[in-house]
Amino acid sequence: MKVAVLKHMLEDRAVGRAKVLEFDGGVVMNLQLKAGEKVSRHRTPSDAIVHVVAGRVRFGVGEQDVELVPGMLLHMDPQEEHELEALEDASILVMKIGANTVCGS
Repeated sequence: MKVAVLKHMLEDRAVGRAKVLEFDGGVVMNLQLKAGEKVSRHRTPSDAIVHVVAGRVRFGVGEQDVELVPGMLLHMDPQEEHELEALEDASILVMKIGANTVCGS
């Protein structure tokens, strides 16, 4: 069993990233963004599930945009191009499932 605690990372920066859990089949990352901050278009080689813990986030996958709020989940297939923008201060969990979980362009 593993237990993770999400820590607030935005006191002295606009974007915070932290690995919160790692296991044989993947990794869980916590990404926190202040309102207006963006993560530019990139790809992840693995399946990814995004869960919004707090705030609102505009998530662009391929040619589609969706606004995510707490309680929503988004799934991306491997190699799907995506980008995001925090519409409010936001905290999201990104669960990457597979052997290769390092994002790239």
